[in-house]
Amino acid sequence: MIWSLRPALPEDAAAMAAVHSAASTNGWSEADFAAWLARAEAFACVAAGEAGLSAFGLALSAGDDAELLMIATFPSVQRRGAARDVLSTLDAEAQRRGLGRWVLEAARDNLAALALYRSEGFVEIAVRPGYYRPTGPAASGPVDALVLARAVGVSGGHGRT
Repeated sequence: MIWSLRPALPEDAAAMAAVHSAASTNGWSEADFAAWLARAEAFACVAAGEAGLSAFGLALSAGDDAELLMIATFPSVQRRGAARDVLSTLDAEAQRRGLGRWVLEAARDNLAALALYRSEGFVEIAVRPGYYRPTGPAASGPVDALVLARAVGVSGGHGRT
């Protein structure tokens, strides 16, 4: 699949909300994304294909850390490399900003996300028991959040060249 990667713009907020709602049971609103994109410490990337926005990532500078808030991929293009490409683009921006470490949280049961992050060199540094409260008819109770980290500029455990 072919998509172009670029920094997210304020006018992307509605499309980001649509992708997030399609990919998650707890989708953020357009106003949520607009507010985050307006923050000076925020940086975001979108992957746009022929059918419009396919995926995006949202991160922020937090001291010396880059905090990954989310990566979301439209369901019809999941597992085709968009999330990995978005993460790589965000990583390049974190390097440009002089940030040293990525930190993120992922639900213990979000196996696809965890597989991506681990393949990109992230390791577990903490657990937040019962952090996520699932919603919907299949909700079975609180889910732990795994806190993962890795150095900026490292992909799959190897530094960028």
